[in-house]
This record gives sequence, C-alpha cells and structure tokens, in this order.
Amino acid sequence: MTRPLSDPMPLRDTSAWPGYDAVLILPRVYGRTRIKPIRYNAAGTVFVVADHAIAGVDAVTLDGRAHNGWRWRNGADLTGHAVAFLELAEAPDSSATLVATVRGLSGNPADILADIYPRNDPSEFRVDCRNQGLELGGALDTRMTLRAALQLIAEQAGAVWSAGLPGVAMRFPPPQTAPLWQAFGPLDLGDWSAACELSALVTRVTVPFAWDYAAGKATQSAVLEAPAATREHGEREAELALPWVTTARQAIATATVWLQWRARPLWTVQFTAGPAARRIPPGAWIALDHPRFPLRGDYVVVDIDPGYGTGETKITAQAPAGPAPAVTILRQSAAFDPIATEYRLQLGGDVVALTVTDEAGTPLPGARIWIDGRGPIVADAAATVRFAATPGRHVVRVEADGRTAVTTEITL
Repeated sequence: MTRPLSDPMPLRDTSAWPGYDAVLILPRVYGRTRIKPIRYNAAGTVFVVADHAIAGVDAVTLDGRAHNGWRWRNGADLTGHAVAFLELAEAPDSSATLVATVRGLSGNPADILADIYPRNDPSEFRVDCRNQGLELGGALDTRMTLRAALQLIAEQAGAVWSAGLPGVAMRFPPPQTAPLWQAFGPLDLGDWSAACELSALVTRVTVPFAWDYAAGKATQSAVLEAPAATREHGEREAELALPWVTTARQAIATATVWLQWRARPLWTVQFTAGPAARRIPPGAWIALDHPRFPLRGDYVVVDIDPGYGTGETKITAQAPAGPAPAVTILRQSAAFDPIATEYRLQLGGDVVALTVTDEAGTPLPGARIWIDGRGPIVADAAATVRFAATPGRHVVRVEADGRTAVTTEITL
C-alpha cells in the first residue's frame, strides 16, 4: 500500500539501540559523500555509517588527517536491521572528529526517488539521468516528509515530480526535442485566461553545491548571470542550493537551464478543452495559437484537471517570453579547509583571474597553482594568478606554505 506523501520519511534513530542518551538519526546514504559515523559500541571502536548496506568506505579521517587502522563491513545491528559498520583498531578521543567517505546506495536521481517512494518505476527518467551523467551524493539525516524528500531530490536533478506523473519525475523544462503532444487553435480553446509573472524573474543565481555532511557546509559555489536579462530587468538575485550535486559540471549545467527559464517574463495560460485532452501528461509540450494570446507557440503543461463528469479538461501551461538567454559564469569557487580558490572572468571573457585565500577570506600571496598539470604559477601580492580562459573543464591544484594542498575543478 502506498504511503501518504505527508507521512514522515521512515528514518530510524539511535533509540533503536539500548544505552543511548542522545537520539541521532541513522542516515540513508546515496552516492559518494562524507559523513560523521555514529558510535555503536561502548568501547568506541565500532561505528555505524549508514542504516543499510553500502558499496564501500573510501577514506577515513580523524581531525582532518588521514587515519589508518580501520575496516568496514555490512552486517546487522542488535535489532537484526541491515547497517554498515566502520571498525577502528583503537577508540579515538571523544573530542576528535571522525569522518568517513562513503559510497552508499545508487546516486542516480531516479533510483533515489524510487527508494524514497517505491510507487512507479521511473525507468525513462533513470535512463535520462544516466545519459546526462547525473550522479548525486548525499545523506537523508533529518526529519522530513516523503513529499519534502522527493522535492529535494528532484531539485538536485533539475527535475519536477508528481505522484500522477508517469515515472514520477522528469526534467524541467523538458528538452525542445521532446514530442509535441497536441496543437490547439482558437476553436479548440474555451474559458481562457493569461497572466504574466514578473515577481519570480531572476537574472543572477548563486549556486552552493557539493555539501560536506561531516562539516555541515557546501564546499563549492558558482555565480551565474544572464547578462541580457540583467540589462533589461536589472539585477534580480536568487539562490539555487544543490547540496547533492558533487561536480561543477553538473551544478553549472543544472543552474544554466534553471536560470534560462527564469530570466524571462513567464506567461501562464489556463483554458478548457475537450475530453480528448485528458491524455496529455504534465510536462508535455503543446502548441497554442489564439489571436488574443500574448504568445503563440509552444507551452509546457504544468497542471491538468481531467474534469471527469464535466466533459471538459482544464489545462494550465507556461511559456517564457523570448528566446533562451545566454548564461555566463561570473564566479566559481571551491572552498576546502583551509584553502579556498575563487575565479572571475575579466571583460572580454578571454582571461581568468584566480585568487587564493584561506578559510577566513585572507589572501595567500605566493601560493603555487597548477592548471591542468602545468605550473606552478606563483600568486602575486594580491594572491592572484591569471591564465587564458579556454572553454571547458580545468583541474586546478593549489599549494600554500604550511597548508594541505587541494585539487579542484573549474568550468569556463
């Protein structure tokens, strides 16, 4: 029997085990992410890293340093429930910070949705995510409803979901190559209305991503802008949090599509049509042609009321005005404790200025930077280096005296 979406996520906590004073939620881990293991035995040598079997543990750190003398295994806890254990040769100090990099359940967004809400098999969405290389990494470790959990995961994949949608989820907006379901002319539309929404228009978006569940913060961020929309509508800023997205490529691709849709005035039309329109699913493209409509052309269906018993189908559809604007990356940063990197595209877009700071934002002049293995380039007195802005993904390695070197990716 399908559970109501208003039900809480069925997450267990440490109250399932005897002898615990504090109640901690046992996480469900998907993809690859960093988490704090939860102590399991009184001796402090056995920890639980996930409330289910996992694919593996890749690394363990203690107070930020690589730790040896550990092994992981899948097993059962005192209640017979499947969990993943981390066993240490010696118990760490109670004040030490223990962190494990865990490979959990499948990180394909469709698989995560199916695990949360096993109702319909989202096979088409699964293939779509696989073709895009979409892999998420995160942990469900807070109390939330099933609806909130489904919404969270769909947003990370740049998708929308509905309990009535075939396969539960789909990318939004759907690709222009998706089939056109139906065309409606003036004689096909009844009781219509149209309105333009400007309050939600966005021209610049900040995107924090790659969440570190052990540290409780995002480790990377990017700022994207639609310059033409900014010139026309002014700076309208928003934040798109993608904590489960682990790479800059995925974060920027998702944010670009998100911003292109929202950087234009959005028209919403409602109309009634005949009962044959009931077959149109939410998220489908339809063509609307009416002499009084503000926009003629393709719209995306966002809601459909089949109107059983009335003989009419009520459809709500949306379309942004004008072509999709070009989106540029204003800034991208990768913050690792204790070095942070940030870059800005100079006017003309042919030079990148990369600045190195510590976790407090203090510049680190003299830092050494390798770009795609070439270097080192030594940062100047302002802790900045410059290099040619070649489009694509670049691997950046940063070293600073007395600090742990970091390697990150930037996308131009």
